Amino acid sequence: MSKRERQDPTELVQAAEGVEEELRRFEALADTVLRTPLDSEKNLERASKALREVAESDERLVAQLQKLVAAVGGVRDRQQEHARGVNARAEQLQARTQAFQELLQGYAGLGRSASELNAVVQDIAARKQQATTSEDNRALAGSLEQLLERMALVAEEAQGLATSASEQDFTDISRQADSLRQQLLSARNKMALLQKGLAAG
Repeated sequence: MSKRERQDPTELVQAAEGVEEELRRFEALADTVLRTPLDSEKNLERASKALREVAESDERLVAQLQKLVAAVGGVRDRQQEHARGVNARAEQLQARTQAFQELLQGYAGLGRSASELNAVVQDIAARKQQATTSEDNRALAGSLEQLLERMALVAEEAQGLATSASEQDFTDISRQADSLRQQLLSARNKMALLQKGLAAG
């Protein structure tokens, strides 16, 4: 908190207290003017003096009110300045939330793709156990070729998502997408070895 921010509330309070104090003085002097009987030279002089003091107090009250108005204006300016900052931050939050949701949807899509690939891997593994002929092996090799291509594409999508998330400073999604990419590449390498084995057989 800056020095100005610490002082401004004090200035506002002091200005309000100054108005209150001068207003009480003005009311007391006005009451004196109204209550002083105008029936003797002494009372006439007293009323005349009180009247002058009322006029002087009125001038001071106007000056105090001007100080209060200025102090309130300062508070209003500070409030508006902070409001502008808050509004700008709200816009940033909205934009960041939207970007995060888009990345999250992209990651969810990768998860679905990975799940589908895993189902294909399980299917190929079951078919391999049941394969008995070279024709079966050729069919498996063809399925593996398609699987490898799909794995490469999904791994590439994961890399793109990880890069995009990193550029936007969403490190968690970037790390998760990169981890998924590495898992896909590792599984792809195993499937490639299996394909080579089938081809050799």
